[in-house]
Amino acid sequence: MFYFASRVPKEGEESLPLITWPDGNGRIAAHLATSARQRIETGWLVTNVIPSNDGVDVIAESREGRDLRGIHAKRVIFAAPQFIAAHVIAPFRDALPSHVREFTYGSWLVANLTLRDRPRSSGFPLAWDNVFYESPSLGYVVATHQSGIDYGPTVLTYYYALCDSNPRISRERLLSVNRDEWAEVVLSDISRAHPEIRDLTERLDIMRWGHAMIRPRPGFIGSEARRRAREPHRNIHFAHTDLSGVALFEEALYHGVRAAEGVLHAFDRAVKTFL
Repeated sequence: MFYFASRVPKEGEESLPLITWPDGNGRIAAHLATSARQRIETGWLVTNVIPSNDGVDVIAESREGRDLRGIHAKRVIFAAPQFIAAHVIAPFRDALPSHVREFTYGSWLVANLTLRDRPRSSGFPLAWDNVFYESPSLGYVVATHQSGIDYGPTVLTYYYALCDSNPRISRERLLSVNRDEWAEVVLSDISRAHPEIRDLTERLDIMRWGHAMIRPRPGFIGSEARRRAREPHRNIHFAHTDLSGVALFEEALYHGVRAAEGVLHAFDRAVKTFL
């Protein structure tokens, strides 16, 4: 939110250091949903997107898996990564476009440690983002940092990016190590900075993300593949951070607005661009 809401409105005015909420970007999503709440339907998993001569047919399955639903739309915005498009958009399943193959995704291990108390500090309090010297991990963030309370129970969110040159090898390695083994990796790494971490940890949750985020490898940002992925496929428009080659909130906003304006232009609606 710093990029959007804490810039100075007028020259000479003081900028705010940060704007955030305990529920993070979830607060933004909830606020945006209020204007379209009557048209948002949750509990459905889209399994098939089929472009046709007069629009797009969307097949969705209920959360329980007992019901199927068909929706016919004139236009669709596919706001999901390209690796999902390869499985969900019918023509892509039949013959995957070459540009989609160029999108590769990094594997991440994410661990949440619920602590009964804060680790001892050595001359400096816990920061929001904490990185270990000469560690293969990305360190951890203090998930309760913006609550304004710097003592007592907290949650640390730890990140470990698997950076093999071949993403498939990373995913295989991520899956081949069981939960307890990954927990030991996490605790051993953090214990170098906080020797008492094992005693403080009441719960440790492990999540494996095989396609955590797009990899901005050399040459991809300016590639023809990335440019083509932004273009509509018949009546399907695309919006996601991976279309920029970097997984940033600001890119999600940009591509969401770009795709929405593309749909409006397709309906001959004159709009003043927000971009």
